[in-house]
Amino acid sequence: MDNSKIYQSLLLVLATFVADACYSIVTADNEYVGVEVCAKCHIDEAREWRGSHHDMAMQVASDKTVLGDFDSAEFDYFGLISRFFTKDSHFHVNTEDAEGKLADFEIKYTFGVEPLQQYLVEFDDGRLQALPLAWDTRPETEGGQRWYHLYPEEQIKPGDELHWTGPNQNWNFMCAECHSVNLQRNHDADANTYATTFSEIDVSCEACHGPGSRHVEWAQSGADNDDFYGLAVDLRSGGKWAMNPDSGIAGNSSITSPAQIETCARCHSRRIVLSEDYRHGEPLTRTYRPQVLQEGLYYADGQIRDEVYVYGSFIQSKMYSRGVTCTDCHEPHSLELKARGNALCAACHLPARFDTPEHHFHAPGTEAALCVTCHMPARLYMGHDSRRDHSFRVPRPDLSDQTQSPDVC
Repeated sequence: MDNSKIYQSLLLVLATFVADACYSIVTADNEYVGVEVCAKCHIDEAREWRGSHHDMAMQVASDKTVLGDFDSAEFDYFGLISRFFTKDSHFHVNTEDAEGKLADFEIKYTFGVEPLQQYLVEFDDGRLQALPLAWDTRPETEGGQRWYHLYPEEQIKPGDELHWTGPNQNWNFMCAECHSVNLQRNHDADANTYATTFSEIDVSCEACHGPGSRHVEWAQSGADNDDFYGLAVDLRSGGKWAMNPDSGIAGNSSITSPAQIETCARCHSRRIVLSEDYRHGEPLTRTYRPQVLQEGLYYADGQIRDEVYVYGSFIQSKMYSRGVTCTDCHEPHSLELKARGNALCAACHLPARFDTPEHHFHAPGTEAALCVTCHMPARLYMGHDSRRDHSFRVPRPDLSDQTQSPDVC
């Protein structure tokens, strides 16, 4: 076995085994209360969350939520002309149905917001299907404000599982769990119908913190003897970071709970659902099987290749092994980065040592001198959605040449 295969095997082991520790599991009488109840006390957190990608993950189609051009706009896809229009204050599209015939469909929901927005159509059997025509929400100066097809180079015909009426574009099974709170698919296998429900249409407080009724009871009781405040899961990362002046890298004094990372990983990972009985506070691997570093999904050196999101690359990193969590870099409610440019990395890596031409070999202030340019290379998905590799690897042109993996240099 050559070195690249040995390295890949080690990464497979790393991606498969994730620690199960430091969780809080609250009994089944915990119920969902909704974001408005949470916002009464958590005013600042609610304000940061509103307008975030989580808040706008899914919305009822309306004049306020639909960003696309529905003023009789048309799009040509291999000779198929789809037309977007409004009728009786509702948004519609005239496009190809499952039989290959043109038909009118009403837009029920918007899906996502930036850098693209998709649209969902509801069918009589309870299915919601995602249209392949998406709206590019970027500014016009960046090539946006236009309709485009998610499979521009390949003609997807009716009957293909990738056709918008097919199983791979089915919201209920493929997408819904990560865009709404307390989703219940309610699939009737015999009739092949759905009666899907959710507590909240978007990704709000209880999507991450779990059902909040016990927390509300705790707050109203004035109790002070519950470490988790009645919450289903403790999302605090634990420990404090302190700079090591000798290495120039900060260290954490305590073991970090995996609960926060695995809560995020439920949606920010490529995974297989083992059970729909997900309960907040239980280890990820009890209900999901994260995809390992296999051919087609990752390059041989572990870099992201297919649409694998973030978790699979992050758990390969030294940062993960040393206790870094999602909220060390991202604001937990707005999802924004805690600082811009190299200032974010400088919180744990002394800029006098690392943000210098002697380290990055580029002119200061240029894009090439950004830490993420070398350590978090980006790939485009869904046309123009740029996502960064989170393994924070050191560029190795010699290995990239052997493994035929992307070389940032």
